[in-house]
Amino acid sequence: MSSKLFKILFIIADPKGYADVSQKLSDVRSAVFEITTVNTLAHAFVTLQNGSFDVLLVNLKVRDYREISDLRNLILAAKEAPVIVVSDSYDAVQALEAVRAGAEDYTVGSRMNSAAFERVILYSIERHLTRQKTALQFSVSRVLAESTSLYEAAAGILSALCEFAKFGRGEIWQADASRSRLSLLTSWPHGPQDPLAEALPPSATVCRADDIVNKAFGSCMPSSVSEPRAAVAIPLSVGAGVLGVLALFGTGTQAGDEDFAKLLSSVSGQLGQFMARKTAEEERESLATERLIILDSTSEGIYGLDRNGCMTFMNKSAGRILGCVPEKVLGKKSHLLFHHTHPDGSAYPESDCAIARVIVTGESHRTDREYFWKLDGSHVAVDYSAKPAFKDGEITGAVISFSDISDKREMEVELRHAQKLEAVGRLAAGIAHEINTPIQFIGDNTRFMQDSFGQTLEMIGKYEQIAEGAKSAQFRPELIIELDAIREKIEWSYLRAEIPKAMEQALDGVNRVATIVRAMKEFSHVDRSSEKTAADLNKAIESTLIVARNEVKYVANVETDFVPLPPVVCHLGDLNQVFLNLLVNAAHAIAEATAGTDKKGRIVVHTRCDGQFVVVSVTDTGTGIPETVRGKIFDPFFTTKEVGKGTGQGLALARNIVVDKHGGTLTFETQMGKGTTFYVRLPVNGIPTTHEAVPA
Repeated sequence: MSSKLFKILFIIADPKGYADVSQKLSDVRSAVFEITTVNTLAHAFVTLQNGSFDVLLVNLKVRDYREISDLRNLILAAKEAPVIVVSDSYDAVQALEAVRAGAEDYTVGSRMNSAAFERVILYSIERHLTRQKTALQFSVSRVLAESTSLYEAAAGILSALCEFAKFGRGEIWQADASRSRLSLLTSWPHGPQDPLAEALPPSATVCRADDIVNKAFGSCMPSSVSEPRAAVAIPLSVGAGVLGVLALFGTGTQAGDEDFAKLLSSVSGQLGQFMARKTAEEERESLATERLIILDSTSEGIYGLDRNGCMTFMNKSAGRILGCVPEKVLGKKSHLLFHHTHPDGSAYPESDCAIARVIVTGESHRTDREYFWKLDGSHVAVDYSAKPAFKDGEITGAVISFSDISDKREMEVELRHAQKLEAVGRLAAGIAHEINTPIQFIGDNTRFMQDSFGQTLEMIGKYEQIAEGAKSAQFRPELIIELDAIREKIEWSYLRAEIPKAMEQALDGVNRVATIVRAMKEFSHVDRSSEKTAADLNKAIESTLIVARNEVKYVANVETDFVPLPPVVCHLGDLNQVFLNLLVNAAHAIAEATAGTDKKGRIVVHTRCDGQFVVVSVTDTGTGIPETVRGKIFDPFFTTKEVGKGTGQGLALARNIVVDKHGGTLTFETQMGKGTTFYVRLPVNGIPTTHEAVPA
């Protein structure tokens, strides 16, 4: 079996370093590394423009490297390849800066053997690729969440796919109402310079029997060819119907990647779902006579209500999701069938039902934070929208469309745990730094006591010799002179004063390390069951502050104001993540506000009791939240940070934990130029009381 070829761009400062690395990589048998060398960053930027590489190795001693921003610029330029710093000697500060700047790894070339170099390079490539795939998935989800039209969504997804996988061209074709013909919806790249776009106007149809797009459309199965040019076509389908075709041309860097194939299938499915939803919405408005056919072709559940909340129609998907036969529920109260109980078992009065209010107020409602009940007594998590139906200006009922998001909820749990791991990973370097300081002076004092003990043994030996002579009445006075000489040589008066201090400092260092480790253990608390347990939130916040210290200490001073709190019934591991997210966000806001100065901001953490609730507030002196985005900060994937910093999941997951899991509230107060305060309000007994998270 032939070894896979990896292209490396090596930015070297010393030819000896290149020779060492080249020799070690040439000994690798499981992969082949083709190395291109340059000796300046400027040359590297030019080389990146003219070719592609799988990984970059850089020695920061190249002559035109000045500061960490130079490394950041290189990482941006090599966006499709990971960057590994290969140093001549270990520099802890430089290593931490490099990793924080985005370097995939930091190695010391002289300490690495062939196997180690191979692992570092291959693992870095795989981690980088995995993050790119995750970012692509986030990008697709965000495009679908923000797009108002099918064309807008298709163009955004096609651009993201082609740029990520290096396909030369991409096309999305849409089926007509009869599902018999295709028309070109959009392509990438597009514009007058594109000959295919000129030859095939938007109304053009596929007519060649051997065309890969037509083949995928006709067979309802993915199709691919390698000659005369590589291409792959995937049907965009919902159920048994094909709504369109996604076609990609060119080999693409991910063409043989099984994980990428799965990702491509997932993206096609999402686009197909989006296409189905948009198609259904458009056809409901213009083709009333074909309403039932259209409704039954979508994977979304849809049913209608009259003025009294009774069922007027239900599509097959709704019947499948809710476990009922549509014809048998017509005329019955939908609330009594599907919306009668909260997931915790408490009653859900119809007077509190958002769907019932739509019929009364005429205002649409949408949420992904509720459940519908099946007729077998189980419940299913749904993303639903309820819109009023009008006739002659009067409300005649409502139309409810919904999707089963049970899998999405499970993914949110996985995302929450993944983010916790990501946060711990991000803080790992800081924790290592915090532990390294006491470990260093423990080692220094231990070595001092070791050396001192050897010197003291010499003096004790002389004392023993004098004692033996005194016992046998053969005492020799010159032994006293020798003893004095030893005491003077080892500086006994100094050792007698310093040894106790060294022992005390070593013990203090041990206690500091134990404190950090204990805080890390408490922060990483894992709920061993789905049941909530009583916990001390003050102690939990103290542990989180220790864990986050290295992230915060360079930009802000932290003040705490804790009052005695009753034990709170909660999932402590999840709440630890909420507190960490709020602290890190506060530190980032302050860092932005104090950028370019040597000033430090202030973070105040305050706890208090409020009847049967406890309130935890985190106040920062950062930039504040702009008014234009205040309504979006709890939305999944929304972030005000620059690209590559944050996934937009922190506050969304915090809201899910506080509001949905604990029945509390997550609110905030903010003032531009002054700072922001977030309030976490939790019921002491752990019983949910609200379903809102809003600005204060």
